[in-house]
Amino acid sequence: MGLVTTRAVVLQTYRYSETSKILRLMTWDLGPCSALARGALRPRSRFGGLLEPFVEGEATFYSREGRDLHTLSGFELRRDRRGLDRSIELFTIASVLCELVMRLAPEHDDPALYRALTEGLDGLHARVREKAPAGLEYVWGVVNALGFRPEVERCVSCRRAIGVNRARFDFEAGGLRCGSCGPAGPKLDPEEVDTLRTLVSGGPADGRRANGRQARWAAEFIRHHVAEGAQLKSLPFLSRLGRPGS
Repeated sequence: MGLVTTRAVVLQTYRYSETSKILRLMTWDLGPCSALARGALRPRSRFGGLLEPFVEGEATFYSREGRDLHTLSGFELRRDRRGLDRSIELFTIASVLCELVMRLAPEHDDPALYRALTEGLDGLHARVREKAPAGLEYVWGVVNALGFRPEVERCVSCRRAIGVNRARFDFEAGGLRCGSCGPAGPKLDPEEVDTLRTLVSGGPADGRRANGRQARWAAEFIRHHVAEGAQLKSLPFLSRLGRPGS
């Protein structure tokens, strides 16, 4: 394929040697890929310490067909999102977004997934300055873009509309279950159902309503219905958001 230049988000980095890094990237043109950044850890590296998770730029690398690891030759910064580590909630959700993409993205370009990822990271980074609560809607945005949107309007069993009565979140079945179809999953009161629908649709919910229970439900849905057995390291941290001491 030769020399490629494409928009890219750094999902994760690994030390490769005393002076180099391996990057996991989500690119606009090629989807997920890996690149070796030679000399990135040197004090006077041309990359200038920019190659950290969550940042976005124009990546240039040498791509060879049949090889999983490309060689990075340049990275022009477009969005510097370093600073999400100032909040454990924001950092956790950003890590969930990146790990979902890194582990589950298709091996080709996916503009909708790329946009869901970058919109989520931008939204989270804006909340560093605003000191606003973390955005679970961005987790659901990436889950939706991966093709795993939960059913939140109709019962996953009988298909009747979920009304104002209590519902249950049946993680394995992929959505809400009405009270008439038997117990499966935790109960949601009407306000919690409304908040879940708001978050799944991409809307923000205030900190009181988008609480730790909503975070645990998102983590459990991903574990049962999205990850399908894959061990995502960030999920236990998402499950603990909103708990005392987290």
